[in-house]
Amino acid sequence: MPPKKILVSAYSCSPEAGSEPGIGWNWAQSIAADGHEVIVITRAVNRVTIEIFCKGQFCNPKFVFHDLSARVQKIYKLPFGNYIYYLLWQYTAAKRAVDLHRTEKFDQVQHITWGSFRAASFMGKLGIPFVFGPVGGGEDTPNQLRRGLGWRGRLWDFLRRLSNSFLLVDPFMRSTYADASEILTTTPETLSKIPAAYRYKARVQHAAGVCPATLLDRPPTKVLSSFRRNGATLQILYVGRLVPWKGLHLALQALAALGEMRSAVRLTVIGDGYDAPRLKRIADRLNLGDTVRLIPWMPREALLPIVPDFDLFLFPSLHDSGSMAVLEALSFGLPVVCLDLGGPSEFVNDSCGRVVLTAGTDESGVVEQIAAFLSDLIRDPDTLKRLSEGARNRANSFTWEAYVRNVYGESLSLQAN
Repeated sequence: MPPKKILVSAYSCSPEAGSEPGIGWNWAQSIAADGHEVIVITRAVNRVTIEIFCKGQFCNPKFVFHDLSARVQKIYKLPFGNYIYYLLWQYTAAKRAVDLHRTEKFDQVQHITWGSFRAASFMGKLGIPFVFGPVGGGEDTPNQLRRGLGWRGRLWDFLRRLSNSFLLVDPFMRSTYADASEILTTTPETLSKIPAAYRYKARVQHAAGVCPATLLDRPPTKVLSSFRRNGATLQILYVGRLVPWKGLHLALQALAALGEMRSAVRLTVIGDGYDAPRLKRIADRLNLGDTVRLIPWMPREALLPIVPDFDLFLFPSLHDSGSMAVLEALSFGLPVVCLDLGGPSEFVNDSCGRVVLTAGTDESGVVEQIAAFLSDLIRDPDTLKRLSEGARNRANSFTWEAYVRNVYGESLSLQAN
């Protein structure tokens, strides 16, 4: 297969970042590393970071920076203004891409960020093969687990389900799906939410990946030896936004359910969000005291060096499309505990952690499963060691390079050999 000239649409794109910016950056870099010529169209606010990182040494991929006027950017301050601005950006970016196509003669265009199946892209107007995704967002909190979200969380979840129902009548999304030659979804749940008329050209493809070279550079978790000593504690980590659907209220209840064994664990929560006051109240009501430590959000470059200080990553999210944080944890050798909902459960199995089952059980059943697993680890640290070794092996199964080959065919570098 000859190399292609590919336009990548990455509204969020930034080096050495997590979440959406990291996904946009890594997909573009990996497509280029596969031998294709890549041009990335992204927001102008990403320009300084990208140019400082590249320092003029990267010619592939190339970047085209695009943004609307400073006056229009004030839309961000309005309720849901970021979504309105995003739609305007996508529309004007597609018009600019059409102009670029006249001179660059792209073979294909791929929309990567935002990776939401509710967020439209107009890149199909170039009239060339258009890959939409990977996109997520079709996952949902099971009905029996919604009560613990609190009123704000339940309202947000309701509005989210309501917005999903508009897909069939949203003209921008219908146009996006109709123009796409292929639709990539991060989970089977999102695939099932793609309108039936377009589902024949949709398939599952993870969005978040790891780099094998990074795995070699990263030290494995180093607390296992100290955990085996009498009096040491099982160091548990959570990293992410503090919002109800991340399921931290379930984690707090699981710690309380440990009873006297809670003295053998410590949960460190790193992140910010509007649910923080409610979580603090829950922790106080459960008398968790020093068992839980809340740390404000920190930059990724400050976070990564401390990850090996932990033994376990707890991520009880109720509907994540795919978590880069879970893969990061696995790459450091941290076993992961998650629910069988959405993207995280696609990364975790019995070789590297525990996937908590939610079908046919209520909140108390989920809490009991998490607490039982933590109890097993406290009693048998050798299990933790085995899972830690399996975590790094598991992470190696989800590489950016493999994703690119899955979308664009056999690696050009492999063909050259």
